[in-house]
Amino acid sequence: MRFPSRKDLWLTIIIWGTMLFSIIIGGYALLLGQLDIVDMIVIFFLSVALPVFLLWIWLTTYYVLDENNLIIKCGPFRKTIPLNTIKSVKKTMNPLSSPALSLKRLEIIHGQHSMTLISPKNRDEFIKILQRRCPQAKVFP
Repeated sequence: MRFPSRKDLWLTIIIWGTMLFSIIIGGYALLLGQLDIVDMIVIFFLSVALPVFLLWIWLTTYYVLDENNLIIKCGPFRKTIPLNTIKSVKKTMNPLSSPALSLKRLEIIHGQHSMTLISPKNRDEFIKILQRRCPQAKVFP
């Protein structure tokens, strides 16, 4: 089952604002002209590559619970967590960097000492399905 990431309004404003600002500044720099090759490379990365990368992350952050694994996809990044290695799950607002587009997150402890933060749109449904497929995991409110 596929779960899209919850998306907070404040992060929506930051991501889309950054993309628009990068494109506008790049277009303005091109209109000014007289650019050498280094300037063109920098403008390309700031006004094309950065917005495309941010859009890629924005549109492709989701989580898949299959029979054996939790698959986390965030733009070009992918992580697979075997369900039999998950020890605990709890709701959190932990702001650490993670493949999550919201601060309403789930903290998943797995493996020896690993922690992963995700933000499925429907946390309660995600937890119910995870409990069925991963009965050894402790679920904390």
